[in-house]
Amino acid sequence: MSHTYAVAMSGGVDSSAVAALLLAEKNDVVGLTMDIHENCMEDIENAERVCKVLGIEHHVVNVRKEYKAKVIDVFASYYANGLTPNPCVLCNRDIKFDLLMRAAKANGAEKLATGHYVSMTVDGDVVRMREAKNQKKDQTYFLSLVLRANLKDALFPLGSIQDKEETRKLAQSLGLPNFAQQESQDVCFIPGGNYKTFLKDLYGGMNLFAPGNIKAIETGAIVGQHNGIANYTVGQRRGIGVTSKDPLYVTSIDPKNNEIVVGSAGSLKVANFKAVDVNWIVDMPEQFEAFIKQRSLCTKTPAVICKLDDNTIDVRLIGESATPIASGQICAMYDGDGIVIGGGIIKR
Repeated sequence: MSHTYAVAMSGGVDSSAVAALLLAEKNDVVGLTMDIHENCMEDIENAERVCKVLGIEHHVVNVRKEYKAKVIDVFASYYANGLTPNPCVLCNRDIKFDLLMRAAKANGAEKLATGHYVSMTVDGDVVRMREAKNQKKDQTYFLSLVLRANLKDALFPLGSIQDKEETRKLAQSLGLPNFAQQESQDVCFIPGGNYKTFLKDLYGGMNLFAPGNIKAIETGAIVGQHNGIANYTVGQRRGIGVTSKDPLYVTSIDPKNNEIVVGSAGSLKVANFKAVDVNWIVDMPEQFEAFIKQRSLCTKTPAVICKLDDNTIDVRLIGESATPIASGQICAMYDGDGIVIGGGIIKR
């Protein structure tokens, strides 16, 4: 049975392979590319080129205004408030699986397909989003804040693929011109990944790079000078600029006083924290045990989750976290089978 699908086309090999795969299965396919920033014109051109090869319609959806307000401005404000941002998660929640999904439906599509490496099943109102077969490529963390209602209208054809090379081989077999294209690790609206220059150019008045004191958490003594709070994140060890016999880590950032606080590895340990703006993909009781990820590539940590209200949870770790807990990052929750329960924004 033929379906009508829209594909979120980034110009990369993953989304291109999805479009080609759905087309090969005799579906009606249209490509949609977000125009989010002037730095993304090359991506739009690449997506247009792939759509021409496939012989499918391609539409550019201008979301620059919304993207600046909901992703770029938030990205800058997180740094200004001593937080660690994750713009990809916010883009998925507020732009790709909201505004772009609306554009997909406006173009007659039943679902919006993307090149994310996740597995998902939908049965009525029950959504089960599970980690991809390839743990190294799994992207469920970045989708943990997407609303359940929007996930119901999403499609992830690459969830069963083992690795990137398999995707490249698939893309090559389907005749795509970008099958060998290298994967970008940059934030999409910051070419070259130099977020510091980007922030200076756009938000120079926010004092993100004003010098200030570095204090020792144990003694409160000033042990050095920093060159702007936007240059630091909780858990950072290298590049702090303080000489010490034992390794020092950034333990917290105080934007009010423009101070960086440093301490030993032991001072990073956290027994519990809160997460806000919680999104529930699976309905859960008031208290339950789960596994959490507080960074996209970190090892999952067992925890007891307590609901404080519908939007806030208290997370009590069972054992030690493998990576530091940084406010602003995402706490994604999983059950024992790798199904995503939901996620929230860490607030220590």
